[in-house]
Amino acid sequence: MGKNRDNYAILDGVAFDDAGAGAPAEFLVLKFGRTAFVKGGERGEIDFTPEDAARVVAAFRSEGRDLVVDYDHQTMRGGEAPAAGWIRSLEAGSAGLVCRVEWTARGRERLDAREYRYMSPVLHFGADGRHPVRVSSVALTNHPAFEGYRPLVADDGPGVTGRNKGEHRMDEHLKKIAEALGVAVAFDDKDGGAAFAEAAVGKARELRQAADAAAAFLALHGAKTFDDVTGKIKGMVPAAEKAELERRLAQAEAEKLVAKAFDDGKLVEAQREWALGYAARDAKSFSDFVEKAPKVAPEKDPVHGADKPGEKEGKQLSDEELKVLKACGVTDEQIKKYTSEKKEEE
Repeated sequence: MGKNRDNYAILDGVAFDDAGAGAPAEFLVLKFGRTAFVKGGERGEIDFTPEDAARVVAAFRSEGRDLVVDYDHQTMRGGEAPAAGWIRSLEAGSAGLVCRVEWTARGRERLDAREYRYMSPVLHFGADGRHPVRVSSVALTNHPAFEGYRPLVADDGPGVTGRNKGEHRMDEHLKKIAEALGVAVAFDDKDGGAAFAEAAVGKARELRQAADAAAAFLALHGAKTFDDVTGKIKGMVPAAEKAELERRLAQAEAEKLVAKAFDDGKLVEAQREWALGYAARDAKSFSDFVEKAPKVAPEKDPVHGADKPGEKEGKQLSDEELKVLKACGVTDEQIKKYTSEKKEEE
């Protein structure tokens, strides 16, 4: 608010009361209570009471003329100042000072085209400089200073007013939803709303089903996110490689079990292929079989894997005798020679 030499001020930014409805037949000039403003980088406040409104209305009626609504306070600057409208009456309403206005064709056109969205009254103040006592004119402006007032018109396109304006805003919101859902709907069609609702419900159901399936999938794999599942998959061995690895492990285990069975004298050479296949298929059952099977072949030397020295040739030596000879450093060849000589002597 900037005071002029006649103790009045131009208050930019008082918005129309029925904001967004085009050029209104009436609007709120000043609301009751304290109004904050910013003017020229400075903040300030004015107070407006029902008593103030009564004085402003009385002053308007005593002058007996309409108040001009101009553009950007051109009336205050001198020179050409075409009217955008004429205020026919000022009244104290429940919210504050209300005026009724008759717009010129050009004024209404510029409002409907959103060339102007706000208004500001030229106020005269009492001695304290805070309470208005008179309004001398009103201007359309795009530089509001008052805080807490709605704009005259919203950002919608020209000619969108009343119920159609609400429908237009709803269409804009629905279009955003349709775009997010990937639903194509022609809202210009009279049945566009119904078509959108049907398509949106169908898409929402699809998304819900997909979400349920995803949740079940994650629960099945004990994961919270798909990234968790991806990490598990990356750490997995391909099925073919896993099967080959398991086959090799089973074969290796089978060879070990069969070798032990041969060492224990539970198998003969003719049984080797059968034993390998059996052990590879079921290692536990094969082990049980070997444990219960009788010895069918002489034991092999645990070190050399050949017949024990002293067997099948000459004198037979007991296990204890062989252990003693080995402990004394006697070789297998020496033992064989010894048993052969003993046999010849016999």
